Amino acid sequence: MREEGIRAIWVSPYRQTTIDPDFDNQLKNILKRNFTPAAPNTVWVTDITYCYTTSGFVYLTSVMDLFSRKSSDGM
Repeated sequence: MREEGIRAIWVSPYRQTTIDPDFDNQLKNILKRNFTPAAPNTVWVTDITYCYTTSGFVYLTSVMDLFSRKSSDGM
């Protein structure tokens, strides 16, 4: 690695920056594990994450309507 000029990139460990002790008490389980809604546009799920690239962080967001999603047996 030294001969080729390759160096490892050190990533600092995760550090929690936002702490809201009352946030968990405000959440309600409105799905109650029913992931098959009867009509479109009634249940939407989302997720967000970030990836580090050489030019900085990029954010990846996904939004899905649970009614019209593809089934896992079709993949």
